Amino acid sequence: MNKKLLSINLNFDSLGEAYGWPSNFIEDATFTRGVDRILNLGDKLNIPITFFLVGKDLENKKNYEIIKKISDNDNVEIANHSYNHLFNFGSRNEQVTYDEIYRSHELIFKCTGKEAKGFISPAWSVSKNVIKNLIKLDYSYDTSFFKSIYLYPVILKIIASHIAKKKFKKAFQIMNRRDYLIPFKYDYEPFFINSEMKKVSNNEEKSILEMPMPVINNLNPPIWHTAGYVFGWEYVKKKLKKILEKNKPFFYLIHPADFLDQKDLDGRYTLALERMDKSYESKIENLENMLNFIIAQGYKGSKLIDIAKLYYKK
Repeated sequence: MNKKLLSINLNFDSLGEAYGWPSNFIEDATFTRGVDRILNLGDKLNIPITFFLVGKDLENKKNYEIIKKISDNDNVEIANHSYNHLFNFGSRNEQVTYDEIYRSHELIFKCTGKEAKGFISPAWSVSKNVIKNLIKLDYSYDTSFFKSIYLYPVILKIIASHIAKKKFKKAFQIMNRRDYLIPFKYDYEPFFINSEMKKVSNNEEKSILEMPMPVINNLNPPIWHTAGYVFGWEYVKKKLKKILEKNKPFFYLIHPADFLDQKDLDGRYTLALERMDKSYESKIENLENMLNFIIAQGYKGSKLIDIAKLYYKK
């Protein structure tokens, strides 16, 4: 597919749920400050944002109202990131994965009046049960396949972070995963997959479009915004340019930590991330720089669901 389209995918890992903070802290800056910051940047560059929401966050009244308010924005797509953000999501049984997807799906629909059509698993933890239930719930696309050996150091870092915060249950969830090798069986480019985890043509019933993390090959890190803070911006731009030269749709994955800083957090907490010591202003600048680099290669903004529809039309 020769379409230079760009989607910003925001894994909306709220500070409360995804990082294991107590549920009774007063304000989650991910919603109260972060939403406006990222939408302002999206509007400035004319790039839609696909918000992958953790369903449980919508049970907070303030969060609910913020998402309800933005859901009619033409530059916003609301997608599903599970209900509880379980780090071993792909290793859970069929009923648990169904409940996690469905509960979040229903909360999103109640809040926005729209059905989510896209999904990404917590920590890219995917399995046959996940795919089967997404097809059962009529999802159009999934973007959970992390086809790179760099998945392993990423997971180890998450484990270390939770152990450091004495969040041993979260750390155990990750160590209990059994799905690490699944993505390596499949392609780098988007493809259709059925409930038996077999590649199929796009006109076969009961299948879903899988859109893997953008990567050159298994030995290279996927291209998402965190990589710039780890490997350096010039290194990432070099790898990114190779991917963009294919002239195919591209999504750029970001997280709330890419536009929040330590001042945004409740004073009782810190985040053990490599970029939380940087000001949110400098982070917005970094993000804008990378997006402008992609735009300079001839790319234009699109919701991820609209990119997915193009594959269905092939």
